[in-house]
Amino acid sequence: MAAITFRAIVERIDSLSYNVRGFRLKLAEPSTVSFKAGQFIILNVPKEGKIVKRAYSIASPPFEPSIIELCIQHVDGGIASTYFWQLKEGDSVSIFGPHGTFLLKEPLDYDPVFMATGTGVAPLRSMIRTLLHMNCTRDIWLLFGTRYEHALLYESEFRTLAGLRRNFHYIPTVSRPKDWKGETGHLQQTFQKHIKDYASKEVYLCGWLQVVKAMCQDLEGFGVPKDKLHYEEWA
Repeated sequence: MAAITFRAIVERIDSLSYNVRGFRLKLAEPSTVSFKAGQFIILNVPKEGKIVKRAYSIASPPFEPSIIELCIQHVDGGIASTYFWQLKEGDSVSIFGPHGTFLLKEPLDYDPVFMATGTGVAPLRSMIRTLLHMNCTRDIWLLFGTRYEHALLYESEFRTLAGLRRNFHYIPTVSRPKDWKGETGHLQQTFQKHIKDYASKEVYLCGWLQVVKAMCQDLEGFGVPKDKLHYEEWA
């Protein structure tokens, strides 16, 4: 679908962590959008009589064509996040999309391994929910890393999905734990511990670009072929 401008209504605002909120937007004009899991939209932010554009990955799956979910971290002085933090349910926003080529490789004859830090989990959530909706029978892995346990996004959702679907493996990792019983350290260590048989895997990474590049370098050092690493910077 070609990128077009949409008017959307803020249907719900969720607190995902101490500094991240989830915004569920219901499309109004047009009322539906066709996109692929992993793509992003451009938010048109009004600022002093002008429009500032910011890109955000779509966290919701394509099988909900009337909904766009965004996962937004508040940044002090950030134009877009400040604008979003002032929104209320029922407010109208303008978005432009879809865009992007960070997509699942086809055919799906491999086990996808998703690795995310922070709000980089947004496009991966869209991919995971899409695969589960399709009743994908391949093993699906989500390795999600944060500094603190209270910063794990969609934690209850991912744990519920892992409980319902035996082929979905959710492994959160906390690098600065306080009262945490799960994996600790960095995602590369979690990957090395749990992921074997690289020939059957494709790895999708998303987060801060410098972090993603460092992870890719380490994964290549473990023996993962470079052409099996697919990444997108901060989403």
